[in-house]
Amino acid sequence: MKRSSAVLVSLLFGSVGIASAETQANVADAPENPLATPYSRPQATYRFIDPGLPTLSGDGVSAHAISNVIYLNNCKPNGCQITPGNEDSKTNRSTIPSRTSTVQPYAYSDDNWNQVVDCVKKTYAPFGVQIVTQRPASGDYHMAIVAGVPQNVQMEQGVGGVSPFTCGYIGNAISFSFANVYGGNVDDICWTVAQETAHSWGLDHKFDNRDPMTYLGSGPSRKTFQNEGGSCGEFSARQCQCQYAGGKLNSFKEIMETFGSSTPTPPTVTITAPSNGANVDAGFPIRADIVDDLGASKAELYIDNRLISTLTVAPWVWNAPQDLAQGNHVIKVIGYDIGNTPSEKTITVTRGKPCSDDDACTGQGDVCVDGRCVAGASVTGGLGNTCTNNGECKSGQCANDGAAGYCVESCQMGNEGCPDGFGCIAAGNNGVCWPGADDGGCNAMHGDQGLALFGLAFGALLIGRRRRR
Repeated sequence: MKRSSAVLVSLLFGSVGIASAETQANVADAPENPLATPYSRPQATYRFIDPGLPTLSGDGVSAHAISNVIYLNNCKPNGCQITPGNEDSKTNRSTIPSRTSTVQPYAYSDDNWNQVVDCVKKTYAPFGVQIVTQRPASGDYHMAIVAGVPQNVQMEQGVGGVSPFTCGYIGNAISFSFANVYGGNVDDICWTVAQETAHSWGLDHKFDNRDPMTYLGSGPSRKTFQNEGGSCGEFSARQCQCQYAGGKLNSFKEIMETFGSSTPTPPTVTITAPSNGANVDAGFPIRADIVDDLGASKAELYIDNRLISTLTVAPWVWNAPQDLAQGNHVIKVIGYDIGNTPSEKTITVTRGKPCSDDDACTGQGDVCVDGRCVAGASVTGGLGNTCTNNGECKSGQCANDGAAGYCVESCQMGNEGCPDGFGCIAAGNNGVCWPGADDGGCNAMHGDQGLALFGLAFGALLIGRRRRR
């Protein structure tokens, strides 16, 4: 993980703002004047160290091999003695104290400690990071001291934690999370541990109240590394201390590039309403539960293989489009964890009476496709009408074979569910009713006609997100 230093601005509060709380999301408690506002919690910080120290190479990257081990040390029962010097977790030497110092032991119960450890493990679960609570017998490791108060290492009151920092990975670093100032609040201690350990890998503060690298407390109490770039900063956005891709800090990506991924566990997705096979009305509600050990980051709703809506926060609730045609429909919800690991659940519902042929459709010009009534060729924007974009089609789907574009409807391959004059041919991972693909009947893909058509065109297939009237 190699980064170079940007032009340095003052570390805290005096930095040059590059955005405001009014124009950036996830910064709800950024005050207009942070110097006049009492801090709601002790804040963690970092201290620059000389890139020329023996623990680092000249470009700020550790001369040691990168170790994925984090040793959480609660300094029980007698405290931790730390001596000043170049970073070396194995000999308790740190650049933070100015003299030999003793960090007081963790002030809370073993049960409280176990909750903190569990939280830290979950925070780092997406990454190839190993969290241990016993000092490793050999090898390199980061030691995260989770105990004491800032005065134990000559830091000022109000400091929640501190870590050595440079624009790269610091081998065998020691970070300090002053757990005894947080009154046993598990989420606050966990947040501080995550921030301080990541500082020693070259991560700056991030101006995003969801991320452990933030100073802002208005987001979720349990922070997670966000897989999106954002401004650096404490109580206002500023230029990052180090050069990240695009000038933005993506804490998730930075850690992933350093340690790689763990083995992800997909979330569990359950569609709680409607039930599979239900008969539904126009605009019916769709509800899902998404359960994940790390937390769900988003959910996508598909109806008949068309993306209808994406939600990024619970509850995972939608209303189906009011103009959804009568007949059978496939409802699919895809849930994602914070590492974008997907899992899906699919059900089938029926709106009104499913059609068996065109004669069963009551709408003028409607035809039957896979048990549902849709606008046919006689309706402007209906199935088989020529088109150049999705917005011209009732279905919201315009497909192009390289020679011409037509409004299409989704269909199930092999069901023979398209009307006369159309056949169901492959388009990406889905099927669509395509004009002339059946040699005059409902049997899709006769001979090589449909396959030849797919070979020509459907890389250019455009899929819309909703129907229009």
